[in-house]
Amino acid sequence: MRFIHTGDIHLGAMPESRKEWAKNRGDEIWQTFERLIKKIKAQPVDMLIIAGDLFHRQPLLRELKEVDYLFSTIPETKVVLCAGNHDAIKKGSFYDGFKWSDNVIFLGSENVQKVEISELNACVYGLSYHQTEITDGMYDHIIVDRPDMINILVAHGGDEKHIPINKKRVAMSGFDYVAMGHIHKPFMDEKYKMAYCGSLEPIDVNDTGERGYIYGEVDKKGLEFEFVPFSKRQYVDLDFTVTPNATNMEIRHRLSDIFNERGKDNMYRVTFNGYRDPEFEISIKDVMDCGNIVTVIDETIPDFDFEEMYADNKDNILGMFIGQYLDKEPLNPLQQKALYYGTKALSQAMEGKV
Repeated sequence: MRFIHTGDIHLGAMPESRKEWAKNRGDEIWQTFERLIKKIKAQPVDMLIIAGDLFHRQPLLRELKEVDYLFSTIPETKVVLCAGNHDAIKKGSFYDGFKWSDNVIFLGSENVQKVEISELNACVYGLSYHQTEITDGMYDHIIVDRPDMINILVAHGGDEKHIPINKKRVAMSGFDYVAMGHIHKPFMDEKYKMAYCGSLEPIDVNDTGERGYIYGEVDKKGLEFEFVPFSKRQYVDLDFTVTPNATNMEIRHRLSDIFNERGKDNMYRVTFNGYRDPEFEISIKDVMDCGNIVTVIDETIPDFDFEEMYADNKDNILGMFIGQYLDKEPLNPLQQKALYYGTKALSQAMEGKV
C-alpha cells in the first residue's frame, strides 16, 4: 500500500504577516496544500494521512467545503484525517456533523477509534482533540486486534501537554506504521516504524530547514518510507562573517549573492559575526531591504588595538579599564566581550557620544 503522510498544514495561518514580502504567506499555505493534492491526482497513492492541525484554528464552514472539494478530486485515494490541538473540535465546531466525500475517513472521536478499510486490507486508528491540551497517554494502551491487516495509527501529539507518546509502548502495539503529527520538524524512526512528517510549510521562525511530507510503502512484509521536500519556502539560519574592512555596500552585495544562491524565496535569520572597524556600524535597515529577512543579530566585535589604546590612555578611566584585562590574557569569551563592549562604551562617553 502506497501512502503520503502529512500534517500540521495550518490552513489559515499567516506567518510573518507584518512584513511586506510575506503578505501572501497565508495564501501560499493553501496553495502548497492544493499542490500536494494535485500531485496525488497525477501520481495516485492508496492513502493520504493528515495527522492533525489541518487548520491553524477552528475551520470555517466554507474552508471545510474547500478542503473536501480537493479530497473529492482524488476519489481513488482514501483520505484519513483527525483534528489536532490547533483545530480541536469544540462546541459549535463545523467539524461536527460535516458530511465528507465518500473517500474521506474523519477520525472524529475523542477516544481512539478503529476504522477498517477492506479494499486496502487496512485498519486505521486515531482520535481527534476535543480540547487544546490532553495530558494522558492516549495511544499507549492500544492493542491491534487484526494483525492480518495493515494497521496504521494516526497520532497527533508527543509532548507533556499534547498526548505524551511512549514510543516503545506504541511500537509494541503491533502497528505497521505510526503517522505522527504536532512536532513541526520531520523525523523518521525506522526501528519503531513511526515518523513525524513535520509541517508542510514552515509556520514560524523556529521551523528552520526543509519542510514537506512522508512518502511510504507498507505491507505485512515490511515498511519503506522517505521524507520528500515540498514547501515553497524555508527558514534559513545564515551566519555572515564581517571583516575590519567591511562596508555596508559590500554587505548588501554579498547578501544578495547568497540569497540568489540559496533561494530568493527563503526566509533568513541573519547573524553577523567577526571583527569590524570600531567606527563602522552595520546598517540594519539596508540589510532588511536585501531580501526576505526575518531577524538580524549583530554579534560583531570592534577591532580595537588595545595595546595602543592603553598606551594613549594610561592616565584616564579608559586606560585603567583596558589595563585590567591586558594583565589577564588569554581572556575567556565572556571577558573578551566585556573588554570590547566596555571599551566601546567608555570611548563613546569620552568623546561625548553618549
